[in-house]
Amino acid sequence: MSILWPSILILSVFQQHGSVSNFPTGTFTEKEAKKIEKESDDLDSRIDVYRNASIRMQKELKETVSKDGFQNVPGRIQLWTSLVTESLKDIESNTDPKKKKSKALIKYEIHVRQTINDLRELQIRAPYEQQQIFDSCVERANDGRGKMVDILFQPEKVLEEEVER
Repeated sequence: MSILWPSILILSVFQQHGSVSNFPTGTFTEKEAKKIEKESDDLDSRIDVYRNASIRMQKELKETVSKDGFQNVPGRIQLWTSLVTESLKDIESNTDPKKKKSKALIKYEIHVRQTINDLRELQIRAPYEQQQIFDSCVERANDGRGKMVDILFQPEKVLEEEVER
């Protein structure tokens, strides 16, 4: 019985913070996955890993389009969108609104915005059959990006509300 409680505590910590198991298979390289688990207490470090994984995925997507055309693009953009969605869950649940703005989150939001613009440019060249997938992924990613902006500017709202009282 005494061994059970520490195990439950450890599992709850991994569920609370960013956990690789929440992300679809293939989202992270082995090195990225290890870094996320190692940095389970440091949200900014995990955000840096999310951004780096996103940068890697963006490069792979461009290479895929240049080599194979649009054959494997839907799976790649859906995987990237899942990265943004799942990382946002981690960010939302572990952000302290009273702390100053996270530079890592600012960089990640900028990168996501740029990637969304790149996807919109790719969408113009994509086959008709893939347009709905592009629309869906761009919309989900843009919603996530908007929530990141809300998180970044939430502390100012909290301060303004405290001043008004």
